[in-house]
Amino acid sequence: MKRSVFLLLLSLFVSFNSSVIKAAEIVSVGPITLTPTYDVAGCALATSNGYAGTDKQLFIPSVDGYYSVKDYTPGASSEWLITVEAFDPNQTLVSQALAVDPGYGGGLYPAQSSLTAGDRYYAWAVYSGGYGSVSGCQADGATETVSFLIVGEDSGLPSPPTGISATPTNGGATVSFTPGSANGSAITNYEYGTFNGDEWSFTALSPADSSSPISITGLSNGVSVTMKLRAVNANGTSTYSADFSFTPQAPASVEVDPGVLWFIMREREESE
Repeated sequence: MKRSVFLLLLSLFVSFNSSVIKAAEIVSVGPITLTPTYDVAGCALATSNGYAGTDKQLFIPSVDGYYSVKDYTPGASSEWLITVEAFDPNQTLVSQALAVDPGYGGGLYPAQSSLTAGDRYYAWAVYSGGYGSVSGCQADGATETVSFLIVGEDSGLPSPPTGISATPTNGGATVSFTPGSANGSAITNYEYGTFNGDEWSFTALSPADSSSPISITGLSNGVSVTMKLRAVNANGTSTYSADFSFTPQAPASVEVDPGVLWFIMREREESE
């Protein structure tokens, strides 16, 4: 009798734990193999006469989750995208994408998206035209096969902060903002970015600070700077926030009236 009860409890335990979503992957759809045709119209702009330079495959998630592409085997000049099934064919895929290869745009576009079980989405392989831009075009008669996994997780990348305002300080600023969603994994820090003329470069707050306001230091007084923020959690970094600008200011000098200074000095001498 005791053995039977033990086996029943063990069976229930195993059954229960096998259905528990653990911290990472909850479902994979794939691998999906696509064969984009690169031709004279090979670009990411989807037009009414087809999807030149791209290929797509429908997938329907079986579980709600935060989806991205992993194990991507790209061509020399291709990126992956996820869109809703009924995207507008007169717009570029990137601007319509729910999730984009993080190698494209350096964090400007979402690398992951919250998708709903049963809804219909497209996975895309997109020819980037050889110019480092998904909107580029060039003649290329080759074809190429790519494959990847679409992976869902139970928590996602954070959303960027909004409503940012900066109050200048000596060598920096105090920056206030409204935090974006943590998407199931607590925000642990923020990074501030500056533009170097080619791309945005980000620096993590040290020590880490996960709540508004934050302090940014180490800047030159009197020199205006433009920055962006992004949030950090265990899954990675958010997309960029909107720009904000400020000019660090040295503390105002205090001028003392000579007559007042003379009076103070005299009082001190008399007290001695």
